[in-house]
Amino acid sequence: MRDKNIWIFATIAVIWLVVLFTSLRSPDLMFGTEPVVIKIAAIANWFWGLLGTVFLLRSTIFRRPDEVGWGETASWPWVAGSVSGIWVIAALVSLAVPDVVVSEDIVIPVAAIVAPVVAAGLTLYVTEFLVTGFAARQNAAGI
Repeated sequence: MRDKNIWIFATIAVIWLVVLFTSLRSPDLMFGTEPVVIKIAAIANWFWGLLGTVFLLRSTIFRRPDEVGWGETASWPWVAGSVSGIWVIAALVSLAVPDVVVSEDIVIPVAAIVAPVVAAGLTLYVTEFLVTGFAARQNAAGI
């Protein structure tokens, strides 16, 4: 059981490396004639990373014994790969998608704002889907 926890903690490390990287490298929110620059990713991404971490831990390690999927560890490598992929894609989207220029005074990095929100939501969905799916498959097989 202990070696299977390595999958989850490696996934948490990926989430926080993505949060750190996007916080430092994502485009800035700029507005005003004398541009006011706000590192919006540095302000918001830590919250979404924390939420993604809580979703991951809640769905895997901290499941209650009366829940479907309790004690299910066969899915953890799949969870680790899927969630890591989601967060890496969120980082690429945050950095690569162009900013929205409303006027010459307003530049909004929509991808840097939306990508971590979507990644946190997908983290919850994917972890629950995989853990309960693997548990249902084992129950159907009579294991």
